[in-house]
Amino acid sequence: ASPILMRAPDKQLFIIERTTNGNVVHYDAHLDGSGHLDPREPVIVYWTMGSANGKRQALNFLERTRAYGIHLRTKSPSHYVLTVVSQKRVEIEVYEEDGQVRAETTIDGHRAYLQKIFANIDSSFLLPKVNYVELFGTDVMSGINCSQKILPD
Repeated sequence: ASPILMRAPDKQLFIIERTTNGNVVHYDAHLDGSGHLDPREPVIVYWTMGSANGKRQALNFLERTRAYGIHLRTKSPSHYVLTVVSQKRVEIEVYEEDGQVRAETTIDGHRAYLQKIFANIDSSFLLPKVNYVELFGTDVMSGINCSQKILPD
């Protein structure tokens, strides 16, 4: 009998926090039974609800298609380019390196491992307005924390 491969636990790539509430959008590397990025669905996206003790919840249709969903394209096996649908200017490379899964982008002109995106949102209108987003990460070369504020187009 062949052994049953259990799926490896997913690994957090980065999160999106917002000013509107304590809910957080998670972007996790989805790993297969051998611990590598699953080519069928390499990245999964979901909420944790701050007001519900961190309960995990799927994105709804509008959230997936207009705000927090992703577009992925394959660069090579186990290497993908991801964009969040509301932040098409920010390309994030998701890949495996030395047993780690990385989310790498450019922050303030430097290549960096992305840890968090913070969205400053004014929700006093019928449709929320994004004032700015800020990227937070660690410089790939120096290991120093870095950030960059991005204003909307």
